[in-house]
Amino acid sequence: MPNDNNKRIFKDWVPTWLIYVALALFLLPVACALGIYLGGMSTATSYFGVDQIDIRYSVIIYYISIVVGFPMEARFFNYFSSKPYLIGCVALSIAANLVMYLNHSFAVLLVVRFLAGTISLGLIGIVFNLVFNQFHAQRSRVLGYATMYSALFGTAPLAYIVDAWIFSNFNFNAIFLVGVFGILPGIILLSIILRNGIDLRRNGKISLKSLEWVSYILYAAGLLLLAYVILYGQYYHWFRSLRIILCFSASIVLLGLFIVRQIILKDPYINLRVFKTRNFRIGMGLLVLFYLGKGDMSLLNGFITNNVKLDVYHYGYTMLINFVGIVLGAFLAARYLLAGTRIRIIWMMGFGALLGYHLFALSVLNHQAEIEDLLLPLFLQGFGNGMLILSIVVFYVTAVPAEIGFSASVTGVLFRAITFTSSMALTSYSGLVFRKIHYQAFSGNITADEPLLADRLGEYKQALLQHGASAAESSSGAMNLLGKAVAGQDNLLFTRDYYIYMSCMLFAVLLLIATIPHFNYHIKKIRTKLIPI
Repeated sequence: MPNDNNKRIFKDWVPTWLIYVALALFLLPVACALGIYLGGMSTATSYFGVDQIDIRYSVIIYYISIVVGFPMEARFFNYFSSKPYLIGCVALSIAANLVMYLNHSFAVLLVVRFLAGTISLGLIGIVFNLVFNQFHAQRSRVLGYATMYSALFGTAPLAYIVDAWIFSNFNFNAIFLVGVFGILPGIILLSIILRNGIDLRRNGKISLKSLEWVSYILYAAGLLLLAYVILYGQYYHWFRSLRIILCFSASIVLLGLFIVRQIILKDPYINLRVFKTRNFRIGMGLLVLFYLGKGDMSLLNGFITNNVKLDVYHYGYTMLINFVGIVLGAFLAARYLLAGTRIRIIWMMGFGALLGYHLFALSVLNHQAEIEDLLLPLFLQGFGNGMLILSIVVFYVTAVPAEIGFSASVTGVLFRAITFTSSMALTSYSGLVFRKIHYQAFSGNITADEPLLADRLGEYKQALLQHGASAAESSSGAMNLLGKAVAGQDNLLFTRDYYIYMSCMLFAVLLLIATIPHFNYHIKKIRTKLIPI
């Protein structure tokens, strides 16, 4: 039930259900923007003439823009009046999407994606405050977080359906028109129902004279270079490449200068005192383990596409069960937190769900898997995501003194972005290593007079001959088909290996949580210490 704050924010005639509709219409397009075109990776690479790794970097750039822009955007949020600020951010967002729609240059895409990430912070800040006002004061922060993270995490499965429709019927750049028209219903409705003089600023108007631009530039440049090294290191053979050496050295220097500056400044961009708190450090460690544990979803996606042979539409609909798991997990975690449940129990449920996801996925990683076999692991993966993201964020933000709670939240976003990037690089690197191992093992056991090999090649040749190929074409085609079959089997074995290692890691995390006495801690001052970002 919303509290009385709605009376000063929304016009008198606006019913509660209309507020919820407006917030949903506005929030979902904003939340989808992070990786909206990941579902059409091949289409994106063809459109811009780049590799898949470049498209992934464009997603990371958007994420890093959010990371480095949070403290800066907070100053703008507290300077401008709320309603004009919201409309202005939407106008800039629409302009950015139109530039990307009209552009074919990948370099321009990277620049605009970075700017769009910063602009999105203004939208997120406003809608976050509006969401928080929909709950009683004693529950607003926990339920507000549950709502936001359900939307942010849940839009990834929903985006696959959007991608399927767009990339099946339009050119790639149409995805940016969706960004334009998708946000219009929400902003139009909000403009109608919001009062003209609303003020969501918590600390009143704050001057922009002392903006810490130097820290912003050092932080942004350092993280962009570091993410480049993490993502492209394998592509350029790591430190055998002068490019990687220079980028890594520059990132270390820039981030080192940033840290020194934060220590010297009286009012730092990010207060590094957060790392003095033990629970905060524990929270960061758990956040890294959580993102590593959930970061191999792309491997199951590849299996679903290549082995189960789901088309993009059916895959998108199948992923809806993942969305259900995310929402259920987040709100169940909120329920337990508000009830004072020990944090150990919530974490064990979350990491246990991720472990269950990996174990069930291992059982279905074969060529005979059906859609029904995928529903339970996809649900468990979403449920674990929802349980853990909410409980870990609440844990580390409430661990620090209230005056540096904002820095704790911002630092948490940093750790999530870096681990998200590292997880991409880890799965890619592991794939090369394990596929090579399996290929060599397979090749060593196959000889020219192997009966099974001769039978398989004969089947391929016969199939090609029946489709009109000549004898020579059927021979070469049979070898190509055999190579693809071997590559598919290598990829399947790699996925199984990776999931086994991740299962071992998650089991070890569960043991640590169950046996370390400190995790009897439960959150006591959640209502007064949580920072709404």
